[in-house]
Amino acid sequence: MSSGYATRFQTEEAVKEYEQVEYSPNSYSAKIWSLQKPIVLRLIEDFASTRKESRLLDFACGTGRILSAVEPLVSESVGLDISPSMIKIAASKCKRSELIVGDILQNPDLVDDQFDIITCFRFLLNAESQTRIDVLRVLRSKLVSRNGILVANVHGNSWSARHLALLYRKWVKGEIHNEMSPPEITRMFHAAGFKIVRYYGFGIIPPTLYRTPLAPMAFKVDSIARDINILRSISVDLLYVCVPA
Repeated sequence: MSSGYATRFQTEEAVKEYEQVEYSPNSYSAKIWSLQKPIVLRLIEDFASTRKESRLLDFACGTGRILSAVEPLVSESVGLDISPSMIKIAASKCKRSELIVGDILQNPDLVDDQFDIITCFRFLLNAESQTRIDVLRVLRSKLVSRNGILVANVHGNSWSARHLALLYRKWVKGEIHNEMSPPEITRMFHAAGFKIVRYYGFGIIPPTLYRTPLAPMAFKVDSIARDINILRSISVDLLYVCVPA
């Protein structure tokens, strides 16, 4: 896997910052997850209800935010992450999931190929472009033939208002942040052998406003915008449901 992503959360300090800053109770990421969570749970529950048994793999499960929420909805669940420090925290949150540390590109046999559902959050945007496709191809091979689904997000849409804020930070502070456009995301999934069957958008207000006194108003606007389909393509965080093509 790409060296940057592989080493990012290897230290306990980095993981602690992720948990206590990135996902602090009033942070932008936590607020967006509160909007995503009901939809993710409904997607998993509806899909699992069509099967006698359902197996779920949460790839790049991190500290178990997604896995702990969805594990009660499926028969069996597995979390996989490259960071032992992340998995350590996930183990304190997840009650019935198997947790595995490892690199799926170096060792595809870390998990078997009989999953009905695969989730993948906050990985695709952070990984290098070829790594995204390589990982998605491996994940596709882990689904049960054409009957499985992939639920994945890209949390930096270049068509969103966030893009303007990032341009300012690039010009003024020299910061570089990853972004992908909806067409780029579509091409990525297609290159990996997936077909998008639906997608959702979360957050039309730039994250910067969540760090100001306008945060309550920003969240109220984003709560309303979540249910307006025409605003999906300009939302910051895009959630995709895909099936093998």
